[in-house]
Amino acid sequence: MSVERRLCRTRLGHVHAVLAAPAESGAAAGSPLVLLHQTPRSVDEFAEAVPLLARERRVVALDTPGYGCSDRVPGQPRVEDYAGAVLDALDALGVGSFVPVGHHTGAVIAFELAAAAPERVERAAFSGPVDLDAAGRAYLLPFFRQWTVAADGAHLLDKWSKFVGWLPDPPLVQRLVVDLFRAGETSEQGHFATTLYRMEDRAPHVRCPALLLYGARDPFATPARAALHRAAFRPVVETTVDAGVFAPNENAPGWTGAVLDWLRGTPR
Repeated sequence: MSVERRLCRTRLGHVHAVLAAPAESGAAAGSPLVLLHQTPRSVDEFAEAVPLLARERRVVALDTPGYGCSDRVPGQPRVEDYAGAVLDALDALGVGSFVPVGHHTGAVIAFELAAAAPERVERAAFSGPVDLDAAGRAYLLPFFRQWTVAADGAHLLDKWSKFVGWLPDPPLVQRLVVDLFRAGETSEQGHFATTLYRMEDRAPHVRCPALLLYGARDPFATPARAALHRAAFRPVVETTVDAGVFAPNENAPGWTGAVLDWLRGTPR
């Protein structure tokens, strides 16, 4: 696998990209996979997945503006702004058609990409999809609260305790909280953007095949909360892997296997 890093100028500042491809020239087939992480993660969400995906496909993993090594964003961006920045980055990288593969918040950005650039989105994979119609927005909003720095450092333990409750894997939890605290006191920007997104208005503009990929232990994204996705895309393949909220890290072989099987036309 060959790997390089780039900074791309976009409407939301510089966006950090990790590009990976099979080591053998010509080994990759099809449009590149564009990996979009959840809030408040970074490309580290796909650290275990990129080497597996890049055996067969070119991969572009992006830090969402405001996260990872991308520039911070003033104010409150919208999902449409994030999608526009992704397209700007792909333009800078010379990428034409592509396959967005988004996890949680990244899946929402992938939905908007499918609506905003249907001529470029060959197909789309939604990992942890949640419908963001009125009911979906109301369901998610209570979960999102912006933390602030406490003088005694209590916010550090608070966030550690929250994440370790979802994922009793301290080395991975360390990676999660590093991403969170790197984003700082605007770490919830991506989540707040999803509560402003009217997915029901954008659904009529999509026209590509889709994968709906669920984590068996993910309490937020379930088939019951993906009816709008199911109705908007044609055809739709649905599958479940043994994982929770952090599926690409928790079970990279199962997660990447589901994506690659779908791309090959042999879904599980």
